[in-house]
Amino acid sequence: MKSQNFTLIFLEIVVVALVFVFVVTVVEYKSSLKGELSRQRKYTIYLGTNDKDTLKQEIPTETIKEQMHEICIKYVDGYTLSIEDGFYRDANGNITHEIALVYVFIDVPIDSIQKIMDEALIKFNQSSILLEESRIRSTFYNGK
Repeated sequence: MKSQNFTLIFLEIVVVALVFVFVVTVVEYKSSLKGELSRQRKYTIYLGTNDKDTLKQEIPTETIKEQMHEICIKYVDGYTLSIEDGFYRDANGNITHEIALVYVFIDVPIDSIQKIMDEALIKFNQSSILLEESRIRSTFYNGK
């Protein structure tokens, strides 16, 4: 009987401690920023620059950037672009290097992303475009 009481008391203490730690963590997390963090979706598109038929880059990177900007801005209000080195095994089994343009979109409709990818697939003769989706919490920080 005493061991059951001890176990119940121990479990109650553990639950109270866990709730306390959770509440303190959430309060500190929210109070660290002036603005409220909101839940959003983040989409990242990885666009290779090599042509799917020749397996080589046929269009200069700057031209692709300019043309992709025109495509993106038709469907979204903003994005972030970075340029990365990509590697993949091509249709012939060779390891191939290509420049990859990485576009990040936050809180935009998925149908806008799909329209961007549909145009890019055709315009840049791509076999596929990698799309990554993640759920994030973000805010625009304007200072204290």
